Amino acid sequence: MEELFKIWTGYLASGVEAIAGLLVAFAALQATFHALRLVLHKPGQQIGAQEPYTEYIRLGLGRWLALALEFELGADILRTAIAPSWTEIGQLAAIATIRTLLNYFLQQEIDRAAQRYPQAPGHRPPTHIQPPVPLQTEVRKPQ
Repeated sequence: MEELFKIWTGYLASGVEAIAGLLVAFAALQATFHALRLVLHKPGQQIGAQEPYTEYIRLGLGRWLALALEFELGADILRTAIAPSWTEIGQLAAIATIRTLLNYFLQQEIDRAAQRYPQAPGHRPPTHIQPPVPLQTEVRKPQ
């Protein structure tokens, strides 16, 4: 019975790793698409003016990679869930530490970049610079 659980857990871990691979592939395609669109639609724009847009692309890629790292860690945990040896536990501890540190520093970078370019989650950066909105003053009626 234990051997059957190991086999099925191995299949499940492989499936979770495949999902992580798909997430990385999706993230790379999405970032490539946005980068190409930026390059092709803004040919005359100066490099400094493109920084918010490239940072947006980078943040999106970073978020997807952080999610993929979580899936990879989950797959590693699944692989050692059924009757692990001390060697497997040590390897899992090392891998979990490395992936957790990678994810932590990636999240720190995402948070810092999000503070530099604050936007509502899920919204794209503006495609043009909008003129400032004039302040509205309250009009009082004479009494």
